[in-house]
Amino acid sequence: MTTSSSTAAMAAVPVRPLLRAHRGFQLLLTGDTVSQFGSQVTTLALPLVALSTFHASAFQMGLLTAASTVPVAVAGLPAGAWVDRMRRRPVLVATDLLRFALLASIPLAYAFGVLTLAQLYVVAVLAGTATVFFDVAHLSYLPFLVGRDRLAEGNAVLQTANRGAYFSGPAVCGWLVQAAGPVGALVVDAVSFLVSAGSIGAIRRSEPQPESEARGPLRRQIAVGLRYVLTHPVLRMLVTSGVLLCLATTALLAVQPILLVRDLNLSPGLYGLLLAGEGVGGFLGSLTARAVIRRLGTARTIWVPSLAIVPFVLLMPFTGHGWLILLYPVGSFAFAVGISMRNVAQLTYRQSVCPPELLGRMNASMRVLTWGAMPLGGLLGGALAQWAGARSALWAVFTLIVLALPPVLTPALRAARD
Repeated sequence: MTTSSSTAAMAAVPVRPLLRAHRGFQLLLTGDTVSQFGSQVTTLALPLVALSTFHASAFQMGLLTAASTVPVAVAGLPAGAWVDRMRRRPVLVATDLLRFALLASIPLAYAFGVLTLAQLYVVAVLAGTATVFFDVAHLSYLPFLVGRDRLAEGNAVLQTANRGAYFSGPAVCGWLVQAAGPVGALVVDAVSFLVSAGSIGAIRRSEPQPESEARGPLRRQIAVGLRYVLTHPVLRMLVTSGVLLCLATTALLAVQPILLVRDLNLSPGLYGLLLAGEGVGGFLGSLTARAVIRRLGTARTIWVPSLAIVPFVLLMPFTGHGWLILLYPVGSFAFAVGISMRNVAQLTYRQSVCPPELLGRMNASMRVLTWGAMPLGGLLGGALAQWAGARSALWAVFTLIVLALPPVLTPALRAARD
């Protein structure tokens, strides 16, 4: 079956009834959504712990952002090879339990007066490593759980639920930080991973034993996954564009608390409320992604939204006091809409074309080649904010987003209907 006919078949499947009645998918959706909500708490609260407890500098903030993303570059490729050797559901449960223990260690250490900035770095690195294994297993588990004919629906529903967590997470976390402090807010995140582990662990559908071909020498198996991605014309273009977008998004994570909390003196509650604009945009983008894919096709849904967001992202460097503060959520809202649509399209495409025995290595290779740029993005954002100011760092973020367009605007992809 060709790629276009595969996607046509997906589009013909009714959206709601199939997966709404799918118990395994609903359990996966519940666990993933709760975990994503908790992760939003960490994204906001962990840097605030560093700021409020240790008065971290801008560079130290960038280093903390980088620490959580270094595992993608270091552990990503081996994770893909290992996940292809294992049943995926036990990997999901084990990594959730590990993240619960790591995040719970921070409020515990704080309660005994032994919390250090070094512990924050260690937790960020180890939790990031567990997240690498979880994400690779999760992306590889979905095609088995729902079938390839329902991948577009499954990805859209998961992205919608996750973006709903992005929408509510920052606002709720801002309130939690004001009520219980940043360390207290991390308790919520730890519990969320425990709930996720229980939900995914309740899935009863048996997975087949992995293919014996995936049990060869680790180095050779890693090379097979890399070669598949780098020789595939569409996946190779997605990697090039994805590297620049990952640099931009992680630089933004390091810069936004410096600009909004330190420079503009926003309260944690208002800071969380402004960041909720991104969550709203991501929620709406993923909610409408399937309709857009049916109208434009998977290929064009990868590049059209990316092009449309550029004028709105241009507003963010002009954020300031008074009404100018609204420019930041407007820009982040539009950015999240476009990126969410693109994510659903590119996830569905790559899961559809990849052989089942290569899913773990393909997903890991994509993550390493693109997300491997994240540590550099965090360091770049923190360094630019410290040495040139947060506003100059936002201009650098905008430039990276613009540079990410040409790789997905090549004639081959623009001419493709799917």
